[in-house]
Amino acid sequence: MNISIGFIQPKVRFGNIEYNIERIESLLESIDGFDLVVMPELVYTGYIFRGRRETLKIASKYGDRITKHLEQISDRYSAAIVAGAPELEDGKVYNSAYIAYKGEVLDTYRKLHLFYKEKEWFDPGDKPLNVYEFDRFRLGVMICFDWRFPEVARILSLKGADVIAHPSNLVFDYAYTVALARAVENKVYVITSNRVGTDNRAGMRIRFKGLSQIVSPDMEVLYRGRRYREDAKTVEVDISLARDKMATKLNHLFRDRRVEFYSPLLSEVLVKE
Repeated sequence: MNISIGFIQPKVRFGNIEYNIERIESLLESIDGFDLVVMPELVYTGYIFRGRRETLKIASKYGDRITKHLEQISDRYSAAIVAGAPELEDGKVYNSAYIAYKGEVLDTYRKLHLFYKEKEWFDPGDKPLNVYEFDRFRLGVMICFDWRFPEVARILSLKGADVIAHPSNLVFDYAYTVALARAVENKVYVITSNRVGTDNRAGMRIRFKGLSQIVSPDMEVLYRGRRYREDAKTVEVDISLARDKMATKLNHLFRDRRVEFYSPLLSEVLVKE
């Protein structure tokens, strides 16, 4: 069973919502029909905030605009779209990924593992990991630094995800390589969407390098985006490859787990110095 999955890799300008929407629209128009497209983390706003007050202000000011745009483009392309943006609810603000499908925002995933200054800008995610079932595939979502915690991709895979969407603003080069491991250890497709452009604010300067990628359950990089330049790509994939969890004729990735020995994962483990 084949579906078309991919990413866009836009240049993002901090706080310039209309410019960012224009780049999103332009890149979506450059690719063929698709079932799923993943956009970067905080693609609508930019990444480096001056503090929590600014994060709250931007989330409040642009929240409705972002939601409406996602409804419009998911309806226009009759597809699933995952895109990063701040989410405001009950006085809290989250680094979220919006999951939209055929004209409706179905849900948000709120980043569980906040990276560095994000701990000052956002509240930690408070929703359980979820898998969304569409016509021909099942989707899990994690955001950027979640890649550092293998439990996230494993739980999504155990819940039935065929594809993991990974909106990102990557800083570490080896994150791309780790995404290959997440794909093969769970036999799922992983789509990492990483932006380009530069945020230079609040004493920090980050130039985002792109290199978005689509990885197969066999750890094959089906496509890798350009470095420091905008890009967009979809590929046709066979979902049945993600549903075959046999590593060999005698080894099933999930049934072979020895969960009786995994109890330390459920408690805090102090590292001896």
